[in-house]
Amino acid sequence: MSTAEGEITFINPIHIVNITGDGMKVLAIGAHPDDIEFGCGGTIMKHIKRGDEVVFIVLSHGEKSGSREERKKEAMDSAKMFGAKLHIFGFPDTKIPDDHDVIEKIEVVVKEFRPDRVYTHSVKDTHQDHRKVAYATLAAARRVAEILAYESPSLYLNFHPNYYIDISDFVDRKTESLKAFATQNSKEYMKIEAIKGLAQFRGLLPQAKFAEAFEAIRILRSGDV
Repeated sequence: MSTAEGEITFINPIHIVNITGDGMKVLAIGAHPDDIEFGCGGTIMKHIKRGDEVVFIVLSHGEKSGSREERKKEAMDSAKMFGAKLHIFGFPDTKIPDDHDVIEKIEVVVKEFRPDRVYTHSVKDTHQDHRKVAYATLAAARRVAEILAYESPSLYLNFHPNYYIDISDFVDRKTESLKAFATQNSKEYMKIEAIKGLAQFRGLLPQAKFAEAFEAIRILRSGDV
């Protein structure tokens, strides 16, 4: 729901979800290699386990924090570990454009794959690439039933999660997936204790051992409310 120009508000109820039901088609979008894995890696593992079909879009190679080829290989290795199909678009790291070309490239995948749910960045992010990808996703996935915004280490304080997914059985696999990004492992937020600590903190409110937190931009439920 839009308010003032450039500002987005989200629904207020808090949900904790143990992904169940019929298989879904899931699209996860990140500006750089490792964004998806950090923001919703445990949730994606959960989707994969139940047989959902998953596609990754990574908008850049993340070459500002490692060689282009190294970062590309890390992204490919991680997607293979998840069993996800990967699209890497190769926009310049830190300079992903705020234009129709980005929206169009995402929309091509959306139209071809027809996802039931999209995971993407939050618009409440201090990193310009994350923010631009978030807004591009909202445009490209405007007809997708469900959109959830995940968190990153560069969020503003006004990120207010209202949708939690229990990843207690998958948190160790999430940390393992992030080890694939060897070029990034020296960063404090990529350390295992930091990743598990955040998941433990996010689990406190919904009373899960470990959880990932999201802002629910749009959720559709058919059948049970």
